[in-house]
Amino acid sequence: MTAVPAQQAAAAASQADRNQAVTAVNSLVPERGASSLSAPSVPQMQQGLSNAAQQVRSGGGALGPQSWLPRWLQPRRGMNHAAPSPGELLLASAEAALVARSDGGRSALLPPSFNRAAYNPAILHVRFTEATGGTGKAENDAFLDVTLVPLEGEPVGRRVELSRKAFADDLRQLYRQLSRQESLQVSDPRSPSRRLYDQLFAAIQPVLQQRSITTLLISADRGLQAVPFAALHDGQQYFGNAYAFSLTPSLALTSLEPPLNRPGRLLAAGAAVFDGLAPLPLVPTELNQVSIDARKDKALNKDFTPSTLMEQAADPRYTRVHVATHAEFLPGGPAASRLYSGTVPIPLTDFVKLRRARQGAPLDLISFSACRTALGDADSELGFAGLALQAGARSAVGTLWYVDDVATSAYFVQMYRYLDAGIPKAEALQLTRQAFSRGLVRLEDDRLVGPDGQLLIGGLNRSQQRRVEGGLDNPYYWAGIELLGAAW
Repeated sequence: MTAVPAQQAAAAASQADRNQAVTAVNSLVPERGASSLSAPSVPQMQQGLSNAAQQVRSGGGALGPQSWLPRWLQPRRGMNHAAPSPGELLLASAEAALVARSDGGRSALLPPSFNRAAYNPAILHVRFTEATGGTGKAENDAFLDVTLVPLEGEPVGRRVELSRKAFADDLRQLYRQLSRQESLQVSDPRSPSRRLYDQLFAAIQPVLQQRSITTLLISADRGLQAVPFAALHDGQQYFGNAYAFSLTPSLALTSLEPPLNRPGRLLAAGAAVFDGLAPLPLVPTELNQVSIDARKDKALNKDFTPSTLMEQAADPRYTRVHVATHAEFLPGGPAASRLYSGTVPIPLTDFVKLRRARQGAPLDLISFSACRTALGDADSELGFAGLALQAGARSAVGTLWYVDDVATSAYFVQMYRYLDAGIPKAEALQLTRQAFSRGLVRLEDDRLVGPDGQLLIGGLNRSQQRRVEGGLDNPYYWAGIELLGAAW
C-alpha cells in the first residue's frame, strides 16, 4: 500500500488526534507477509470502492429469488403475483430498518434485510507496531494502528497503545468461551469480547458512524487474522451484526473490481464417507440445498475427485465453488495440508493449477464447509481460504474453529440464498449472522428452518436435534465462518 501525505490524514482528524493520525497513515507502507505484489495506492483503493458501491446501489444486474425479503412482501404460493420491483425491495428494506430502530427491542423478530441504497464500503487497515519509543503505561509494549480509507475523502488514522500479552490472553479466553459455547458476558466491559472490541475499534468507531460506513474490507496483520471479529461486542451489539466485512492478509491479493453482473454456475462438491475418518452425514443434504438447482452441478463422494476441483472448476462457466468435506491443515505450508475428496486427498499445492486455468476469469467465490479452513501459519496465511485467494479467487469463505456440522450446513444454505438474491457477499454473511443471533434459524420437528420459514436442513436424527434444540444464537455457531478477500 502506498503511503499518503501525513498532512492529508491530519486534516481529517481533530487537533487532539493529529499526531496519532500522522503516525497511523504514514504506517501504510507495502504490506508485510502474504505477497510480493505491489498493493494499490489510496486513489486506486477509493476508485475500487466507488465502482463497487455504484454497482451494488444500482442493483448489479437482475435480482434472483427474494428469500431474504420480509414475509409480507414475498409472493403468495399458488397465486400469480409478479416479483417485487427493485423499488419495492428497497422500500421493504428501509421500512424494516425503521421498524427495527423504533420497536423497543422487538426487532429480533424481524427477518434481516438489506438496504441497497445505503451501501457504503471502506477499507480498514489494522497493524501492530512495536512501541520502541515508549508508551503511556509501563505494561504496554505495542501500538495498534488503525487506518480507515473511505470511499471518498481523506484517510483517517487512530493509534491505540496496548499490551501484546494482555491482548493474546483476551483472545485465548474468548476462544475458550466460544469453544465451550459459554456466554461471552458482553454486559461486562471487562469481558474478552468487549476488551478486544475496545482495542480494535473503539477509537475509529465514531468515524465509522459519522461516515455511515456499512461494509469493511479489513486488511489485518498476521497476528490479528485469528481474531473472531464477528464475536466482538461494543456493549450494544456484535461487530458482525453491525457491519458486513471481509478479511484479507494483503490488499495486493484482493480484487477491487466491482462485483460480477451475472451469477454464473455453482460447482457443489463434497464427501460424506471416508476411509479412516468420521462420516459427514449432512453433506449430501447440504449440497442439495445450497443455491438453485438450475444453476448448480454436484459431485458427491466418488464423483468428487481431485480433477473435479482442479479441472471442472477451471471451466469459466463456474463462478462459485462450494466444498463440503474434511480438511486437515498442518504446519509447513501448502504441501503439508489437504482437503479430502471422495477418492484421495487433495494437497493444497494443487491450487496453483486452478490459478493457471482461471487466468483472466477468476472464480468469484470458493467456500470451504469444513473445520478450521481460515486459520493458517507463517507459511500459509489464512489457511485453505487464504490459499484460494492466492489461487486467483476473488473471495473465499472459511472457518476459524471446529464447527458444528448441523449449524454450519444450515449457515451455508442460508448464505447462498442471500447470494442468489443478489446480495453482496459480505452482506450475505452479515444477514446470515443476524438470522442466527436473533434466533430466527430454529428447529421445527426434525428440520432447521430459516427466517422466512423455508427449509434449510431436514431429516435430522435425534442426536443432531439435541445439539441445536437449545438455539443457535450463541456466536460459536455463526461467528467462526468468515469471508476473505473481496467483500462484494
